[in-house]
Amino acid sequence: MTETNLDKQLFERAASMLRVQGIISIIFGGLGVFIGFLIMVGFGIGIVTDYSSASAAGALFMAAVTFVFFFLPHIYLIISGVTMLRQPQPNIARILTIINLVVSVFWNWITLVFAIISLAQSGDYERYYNHKK
Repeated sequence: MTETNLDKQLFERAASMLRVQGIISIIFGGLGVFIGFLIMVGFGIGIVTDYSSASAAGALFMAAVTFVFFFLPHIYLIISGVTMLRQPQPNIARILTIINLVVSVFWNWITLVFAIISLAQSGDYERYYNHKK
């Protein structure tokens, strides 16, 4: 087997792992956005139905915290998943994978496993990417 053929096979394996990671990120990002939306609606109902200003301020604070620490990371997962499906340049793919690692440590271990595998194969992706174009 020639070295170019081996590089091509390694590139295809790494590119398919990027696509799988993108699909997984979109699925779990969508689920997280849906759950975050439900939590924020619950806090909104709590703000509207409560008459004391102290608990309304607390519910508003919790809604803001939920938006920042739950809703936004899952929006990022959706955006990075769509970008990974398009086979981005190797440096962009590596940056997205590293950020997915950080986000996935806190929110989703399934995407963490795929991000680790994808990061391990990023060298193979980068090596043949320039020959493909």
